[in-house]
Amino acid sequence: MSVLNKTTNDYAEVLNPALYNEIPKAVFAAIVVSALTNGGDWLNEADSRIAKEWDVLHGNGIVPQRPGKHARAALAAYKGESA
Repeated sequence: MSVLNKTTNDYAEVLNPALYNEIPKAVFAAIVVSALTNGGDWLNEADSRIAKEWDVLHGNGIVPQRPGKHARAALAAYKGESA
C-alpha cells in the first residue's frame, strides 16, 4: 500500500489501496466522526469517542501509535479525570 505515512495496520489494509490513497484526510475524518457519533447525533462527544477508540485499538495491538497529549486529555475528560 503506497501511503505517505509508511506505518499501516490490518484495518487500513482491508481497504482497497486505490480508495485509501484517493480519499482526502478531511473526508476520512468526516466518516470517522459520523460513524463514532451515531451519524452526528453526539458531535459534542467526538473527541472523546475518537480518543477512546484510538486507545482501544492501541491497547489491542491494532495500531502501534500511542494516543498523544490531546487524545489523553480527551480520554481524561471522558473519564471525568483531570489531564
